[in-house]
Amino acid sequence: MSWSPGVTALIVVAVGLVAAGVTLLVRRSAQRLGTVDPAPWSATLSYVATAYGIVIGFSILYLFGAFADARGAVGDEATSIGTAFEEAGLFDDAGTDVRHALICYAEAASADDWPAMREGTAAPEVDAAYADLVASLGQDAPALEGTFYSAAATNTVVQIGSISTARETRIVTAATSLPVLLWGLVLGGGLLVVVLLFVVTLPSAPRTQAVLVGLSTTFTAVLVLLVMALNNPFASGPGRVSPTLIDETVVSMTQSAPELADLPCPAGGGS
Repeated sequence: MSWSPGVTALIVVAVGLVAAGVTLLVRRSAQRLGTVDPAPWSATLSYVATAYGIVIGFSILYLFGAFADARGAVGDEATSIGTAFEEAGLFDDAGTDVRHALICYAEAASADDWPAMREGTAAPEVDAAYADLVASLGQDAPALEGTFYSAAATNTVVQIGSISTARETRIVTAATSLPVLLWGLVLGGGLLVVVLLFVVTLPSAPRTQAVLVGLSTTFTAVLVLLVMALNNPFASGPGRVSPTLIDETVVSMTQSAPELADLPCPAGGGS
């Protein structure tokens, strides 16, 4: 689930306004609530709010770690693709198959892996594209004459291995999500905090209480939406992990070797 910043802001404001409106409606329909003694509820609110803050903080830290790993993995993957492409170019015609396979892999990763990762899985098309990339290493292998070319060939293989490692990292982070129990605490705890705050603020004037409950509900909604955003780092929308770096690498590779841009990729890999 992904919303634009404008839609998200409207949702947050709407939730706060609804909470304020419900507060006013309840106070007007049950005026006796104004005489309720909030003292016994204050300690409960303090405990629940503190526990809820811990749950939210833990959830954000847990998901932010995966989010940061995902962003770093995409950068590492794009760098390894570009480096392997440049290294393979040192071997002239012998490196053409590898360079073309790198382009196909990068295009497939951007086009197919991101939609799949939003569902917490990996795209089989990208698996096939990587298999073709590995297979291309054995096609028209260059004669490794001299230390320089031997080191360059070795580094090319290392970079292609790094591509797999980076992809596995982002796939693992895509499958990382908040446990159901924690989701229950995040949603149920937020609702409980708002309800307890309503009870504690009953001695206040109805409008004052509505403002307090509305603001608290708005802040709680922001926290919940933040957890939701971090829970799916590969969703579309601003602030998420996108394939932009990989796309930029594809552009750079096709500009560097335009003769490879129009070559067809094997079925299931690239465009």
